[in-house]
This record gives sequence, C-alpha cells and structure tokens, in this order.
Amino acid sequence: MTPVRLKVAYKTPESLLSELTKSVGRGGVRLETRKALPVGTKFVFELRSPGVPEPVEVLGTVMTVTETAPGRFVLHIRYEAPRSRAGLDGVIKRIFETSQYDKKRKSPRIPLHVRATENRPEAPTYRLRDISAGGVGIDVEADTLPRHIKVGVKFLIQMKLTTGMLSVPGEVVWAVTTRSSDTLPPRVGVAFGKLSPQVGQLLDDLLALKALPTPPWIARVSFGES
Repeated sequence: MTPVRLKVAYKTPESLLSELTKSVGRGGVRLETRKALPVGTKFVFELRSPGVPEPVEVLGTVMTVTETAPGRFVLHIRYEAPRSRAGLDGVIKRIFETSQYDKKRKSPRIPLHVRATENRPEAPTYRLRDISAGGVGIDVEADTLPRHIKVGVKFLIQMKLTTGMLSVPGEVVWAVTTRSSDTLPPRVGVAFGKLSPQVGQLLDDLLALKALPTPPWIARVSFGES
C-alpha cells in the first residue's frame, strides 16, 4: 500500500525542529481526521520551513484509531526518526546561520524536548526544552521552583544517546521561580562547565541530531550535586 503523504509547513526552522523532537521523543503524534484509516497505515510527513530547500521526511505508522464523535476520529501515529539527513541537515544549518546575528548568545540553541527526572523525594518532572554547546534551558512542571534549585547551584545532566552516555556538569545561572501562565512554568537556565573532548563530541552529535536519546526519551538531572 502506498503511504499517505502529508505536507506540513512551519514558520521557522526552529518551530519545525521543536515539533519534530517533541513528537519523536514522545513516540508519535495524534492526528484528527474524518476518516478511520486501518491500523498499520503508513504515512510520510513532509516537514517544510522557509530557507530550507529540502523537506524533512518522517515516517509514521497508525497504531490505534479512536472514534471521538460520529464521523470524527483520532489516529495515534508512531513516529520514526528521519532516515535521510538532507532535509534535517538543511534545517540545522539554517538555525546555525541565523543564530550568528543573535549577539546575546554565544552558541546556537537546538530545540530539544526531553522529559527529565531527579532522584529526590517529591521532585517534579522537568522538561529540557533547548540545548546548546554552552548550556540548556529547563522547564519545571510545578507552580513554584523547588527550594533546592537556585542560581549558583551545581547541576548534572545524564542522558543515554545512541552513541554513548552523555554526562555534562554545569551551574544554574538564572531562574524564574513561579508559574506566570499556563504556558510559562518555572524554568531555569544552566551553563555547562568545561567539557572533555569525548563529552564535547557526544554533545556535538546531539546538537546535529546525529545521535538521539534512546527511547523512551528520558534524562536524569541533579541540582545541588557536582
């Protein structure tokens, strides 16, 4: 059976990559439709953004079909990471090119959505939302920032990648302590410390999406520990 091909346009390369990493990280997407497609139906999603000539092609498979109302269905589609590098490399190249004009940042940020946990009693869930060679931004799924997280405390992130275990130390350099809206939870910014050549290479591979977190996408973080 010929795969169903869908074209999806994004306003920026960053928004494309953000949605891609979010969907791959959680294992798939929900698609509302008026037609109940059979389980096992294949999709090819063409993800396009301005300034990138080649689309990012993502394969998907219908895993479940749920009827939410008469004539309305929700398809749960499992995502697979792109097999071709052409479109993906173009998106990353465009992000790096445009970041050269951002004088506030030393390193370009790559949108990366990864759930993270901490080995502390009653610790909230964290979400890594972007990462660069110099640091990472983290959302906290709570109304207020935990007391042990404050500017100046040590930080450690550990993430199993397809090419090895990434373990990066750092320090909290800024913090927003309370939720300001439904979409803006407490959050912190972390600056990475000095990296060994091996860790630096793993991080570079992640930033280029040559290495991805192993499924399911879950990282381990520690605040207040070196």
